[in-house]
Amino acid sequence: MKVVVIGGGVAGVSAALDLARSGNEVVVVERSDRIGGLVASFEIGGTPLECFYHHVFPHEREIQQLIDEMGLSSKLEWHPSTVGVFTGGRLWPFTSPADLLRFSPLPFLDRLRTGVGALRLGRVAHWEQLDEIRARDWLESYTGPKAAEVVWDPLLRAKFGPVAGEVPAAWMWGRFQQRAGARKGGGEKLGYLRGGFRQLFDATAAELARLGADVRTGTAVLRIAVDGGRVTGVETADGPIEADDVLFTGPLPVLSGLVDDEHVDPRWNGIGSLGVLCTVLELRRPVSGIYWTNVCDPDVPFGGVIEHTNLIPASDYGTHVMYLSRYFTADESIAGADPADEAARWIDVLDARYPGFSKDDVVAFHPFTTPYAAPLVKIGHLRRIPPLESHIAGMWVCTTAQIYPQDRGMSEGVRTGKEAAAAIAAASVRAPA
Repeated sequence: MKVVVIGGGVAGVSAALDLARSGNEVVVVERSDRIGGLVASFEIGGTPLECFYHHVFPHEREIQQLIDEMGLSSKLEWHPSTVGVFTGGRLWPFTSPADLLRFSPLPFLDRLRTGVGALRLGRVAHWEQLDEIRARDWLESYTGPKAAEVVWDPLLRAKFGPVAGEVPAAWMWGRFQQRAGARKGGGEKLGYLRGGFRQLFDATAAELARLGADVRTGTAVLRIAVDGGRVTGVETADGPIEADDVLFTGPLPVLSGLVDDEHVDPRWNGIGSLGVLCTVLELRRPVSGIYWTNVCDPDVPFGGVIEHTNLIPASDYGTHVMYLSRYFTADESIAGADPADEAARWIDVLDARYPGFSKDDVVAFHPFTTPYAAPLVKIGHLRRIPPLESHIAGMWVCTTAQIYPQDRGMSEGVRTGKEAAAAIAAASVRAPA
């Protein structure tokens, strides 16, 4: 077969690798200058660093397997991680049960109820029924109204903004499972590919080339060609590419614009998007000893503070590195704001409110934004998920909107990409000659 894979993110390259290894003719079409998707990088001190923070959880076997296949296992390092909560002008450690007991923004009895409730939340086995329940209501039922007010409401607003009240409990269940996977064996550990994840995609590009796959970066797909109810290829800015099958792995909302109206599946337009603005700060010194801080303060205009060099040594970059992140919906004003102006405003807010931070310590800052960082999941998300195998013969859809209740992540991308490759191969076997 000849297969065109639209999108060179982790799902696209994982599918392309398996398809090429099976002897298929594979063309990967990626509009950016490099493959990697949201795992895009720039450099600080000559070392590649992700524009949007990334790490690996211990239970994420699929991404670890890909790293091993590319000969990079020796560079995957595991480091103890710490979590904090910033609220009321104070930074609170929030990694251990003892930290929760010291979290005085909650009355003591509410701290106990929250701890017991969190344990019960982590033991919920069947998540499908949670798709029709509001996350906020579910969390409050286990941990109490005060915890919902002080912790959960701010966290949901930071991630989902004006639609926080529509987030299904199933999505939050997935987050609890993710964090639980990081804590197996005592303490929380996270993995990072020392020297940056760019080297993983450089290695996959080299492997695809060795297998004879054609990787076309800097190339935009203008249209998916369909004739008689079956795909025949794609049209790009550089000309047409014929294909027996087309696998779409880009942002789901883009797909409808690539096919004629009569071929659009309504589910492709049924799931919205979350954009993100992520600013990387170069600092003269660390701000705290915490890696990941959830911002639960309504006066702070971003939701996450990630001190990367509290996980990875600052000597790799010659400076201390901090990420500031804010997710947004398309109709929020930040979606159209100038990223550099917004980043400068955030630095002023940190200077005024965040303990240990001084704008005088900022050596440089680098703002990055994308209109699609994650699907916008709402109550009843399961009903809106489109199938992998579309209604158009030879047309396949493998996107982050279909990874549920898990969040978009590299390991999920590897898994779904491999599943897509297997489904395409199986369909070719059952297709009539």
